[in-house]
Amino acid sequence: MLGGVGKQSGQSVIAIFLSLSILFGVGVASLQLAGLALRSWHLQEAATAGATTLAHGLRVDDPTRQPCWEAAGGLEQPAGYSEVETCQAIVAHLGGLDPGPATVHVKQALPDAQGRPTLYTVTIIYHDPVSSPLLRLVLGPTMTSTSEATVVGE
Repeated sequence: MLGGVGKQSGQSVIAIFLSLSILFGVGVASLQLAGLALRSWHLQEAATAGATTLAHGLRVDDPTRQPCWEAAGGLEQPAGYSEVETCQAIVAHLGGLDPGPATVHVKQALPDAQGRPTLYTVTIIYHDPVSSPLLRLVLGPTMTSTSEATVVGE
């Protein structure tokens, strides 16, 4: 009779440990999912800052030089390229994210009667590795976040 009680007790302990491990895994996945949402918010802020900088005409560099967002490593070291202020605004609003995995695309609308573009659109694509095994099952090894902002030129 006592042999059956010990067996049920062992099964209960195993069930508790399995439940705790699943709860821990879900908690870690939830934290990483919240982090990915925060990254998306930072990317939106950075895209808006870049578009606003372009729209307000804060461009003083040589227009024949390559913009920093088109160069490999241009976001990390924009000094050797044109449009330095735009890249600095983008990096400043990334909220501590590494600018390395970010890709920036800038689109300017057709010029108005005075010759200035009317709309500036900045798109930031960020490839973020997924470290949580549970999220990796759903999302794959990397999550790609894309944020876009359009601002009317002044």
